[in-house]
Amino acid sequence: MDQQNAERSADEKRSAAIEAAERTARIFVAAEGPEGGDAGADGTPERPFRTIPDAQAAARALAAGGFEGRIVVEIRAGDYRLREPLRLGSADTGGGRCRVEYRGADEESGRMPALTGGIAIEGWEPWRDGIWRAPVPEGVRPHTLYADGMRVAQARLPAAGYYHTGASASGGERDGIVCAELPAADARAFEAAALDCSGMQAYVWPGEGEWNWFSETIPVREADARTGRIVFSRPATWGIGSGSRYYLQGSLAFLREPGQYHFDERSGMLYYRLSSGTPHTQRVVAPALLRLIEIVGDGADRPVSGISVRGLALACTDFYADYRIVSDEEAANTEPDVQRNGLVYVRDADAVEIDGCVLRQSGSSGIFLDRCALNVRLTGNRISHVGHHGIYAVGYAPGEGDFKRPADADLNRGHLISDNEIQYGGELVGHGAGIQLYQCGGCDIAHNRIAHMPRYGISMKGVRQGAMPPALWGIPVTWDNHYDFLFARDNLIRYNDISDVMTDSQDGGMIESWGVGLGNRVHGNRLHHSGIRFSFGFGIYLDDASDGFTVTHNVLDHLYSADTGKLWMAIFAKGIGNVIANNLLVDNPDAVNAIGTQEMVGEANRDLVIERNIVSDSGRMYCFVNWSPERLSRADRNLYWKNGERRMVSGELPAPAESAGANPAWGYDYEWETWLETSEGRFESNSVVSDPLFAEGEVDGYRLRPDSPAYALGWEDIDWLLIGPRIKDTSRPAI
Repeated sequence: MDQQNAERSADEKRSAAIEAAERTARIFVAAEGPEGGDAGADGTPERPFRTIPDAQAAARALAAGGFEGRIVVEIRAGDYRLREPLRLGSADTGGGRCRVEYRGADEESGRMPALTGGIAIEGWEPWRDGIWRAPVPEGVRPHTLYADGMRVAQARLPAAGYYHTGASASGGERDGIVCAELPAADARAFEAAALDCSGMQAYVWPGEGEWNWFSETIPVREADARTGRIVFSRPATWGIGSGSRYYLQGSLAFLREPGQYHFDERSGMLYYRLSSGTPHTQRVVAPALLRLIEIVGDGADRPVSGISVRGLALACTDFYADYRIVSDEEAANTEPDVQRNGLVYVRDADAVEIDGCVLRQSGSSGIFLDRCALNVRLTGNRISHVGHHGIYAVGYAPGEGDFKRPADADLNRGHLISDNEIQYGGELVGHGAGIQLYQCGGCDIAHNRIAHMPRYGISMKGVRQGAMPPALWGIPVTWDNHYDFLFARDNLIRYNDISDVMTDSQDGGMIESWGVGLGNRVHGNRLHHSGIRFSFGFGIYLDDASDGFTVTHNVLDHLYSADTGKLWMAIFAKGIGNVIANNLLVDNPDAVNAIGTQEMVGEANRDLVIERNIVSDSGRMYCFVNWSPERLSRADRNLYWKNGERRMVSGELPAPAESAGANPAWGYDYEWETWLETSEGRFESNSVVSDPLFAEGEVDGYRLRPDSPAYALGWEDIDWLLIGPRIKDTSRPAI
């Protein structure tokens, strides 16, 4: 009898749990009517709340009262200005009893509810020379601006493009820049601005003119029109020296071109030179917040879970007066705390979801996953016109935080990032990427479309072993244990469509990694129609200390060189034990080399496997920037074709370059047989030079004819139908 009672009690508990899980409470919000709410509003469909804070208060009261189940806040179409971020945490879930969802209820109108962090600017009046001005509300100090849903450029010198710095005084390369000779009209504008440089900023790419990896926006303390010397209010992260790209902004004297603005902080006046019309016919919005939605738990040991955001349009957040490349901790290689922002910000959270949202007009990133963020699902979103990255996941840096062992700090992982469209990033930070992972692993990044980025499409970063301090978290760092400190591992990057990236930087790639852990896979992606505008760059770039990668079934096509830039290699693989197999490199005639390798900065480059790839009209087969006998573990069964031309190898081999000459990327060109002799005939015995016999070319996904010689080499067809977003929803607003 006791056993029967126990079984009955267990069944009743299970039934109660199921009933509670299926129980749903709905709270409605509608924007129509005066802001501030209606005294009779109760959150029912007939009497919805007027503001999101009112609805949140009701939802929290429900959770605090013991409700168990699902709470859905249904937000009807309309515009909702947030005066502070919508903060979701344990109080919203009743300490974890409830699942909470904020969602758009736009079935009838066909429009999404729009949450904005900006305030419309009114009171415009003509000023002079075609410039309009208006007062900005007290407390709003915008560092970017939006008009009719698009970012307005800050007035700058030059109005477009860059200047290049002159030589700095020895020892002062981080303190400021020297403006080289300026055109006469620009020189007059600089002279006027130098009289009062309060508010002036320099947007600069530190790196002594050679590196254009990361940009900074640095306030100016002094400006001397006579000498051209500009002194920063703080040192740049790296030395600048001669030849670095820069422009100046933050002076009314620079407002000379249509489509730009200037904000005078002391007077609180906004100045705007329109391309056409008047500001009365535009909706000009100044951002007042850095975040719109915050999902934050009560600490890494008490993460919040069960929160979803669906079907919302989120827009208009601000940038910074001072943007640093990295925090003050040199080993961290990550963002300062004040810059960890996005339209949606997540920390100390597990199993939250952002689905089907439109995120745009961000001063920083679209979505920021900070330090402790586990199993976050980012699916079916459209992200565009962001100041920094589309999606940015930043785990704990090696040595950061109070942890006893590395495994305890591995708290940013397990995310599903799929079926998103991410476009036009890096509008305020030149190293913007579609998706950036730092010390973040175990993610599935699949079926996204990424385009129009100044730097990477997808990037993974950590810290290379040679740059680590002697000890982390009190543990001595050795070669044998250094992977324990690297959390950007076991990521699967698959079936993404990436184009038109690397538009304003160099020495980068469309998919890139640096100093990461083991087990990362890059599979089935298409990288296409993207160029290197200056200096040099790559398609897939396994940079320093990128070990244990598997790169398979990717398509790289229509990559090109532009202006002064060169596509050095379509695939560049440093690191140890990387496998590059069954990739299609096709129609990249500007590629100097198809596949390259290099050992540098003391990080090994060895034991690579390169097999079953098709290289068609994509440069020389290999570039070994430097060669070592252990570089390749296996290289065979590759098909090469360049209109019948012979295969070549370039770089630096322990052999005479003969008559082939210098290579446009690195070193010299060598005859194929010379390399085979150098490598003692260990490689490529089954590879061929042959037309791959494409059936229809790009239109048909470069499908091979049944009699293609690639099949005899073990080639496996690439399924183009899997590439890119699988969700084709035309009802959502375009971006």
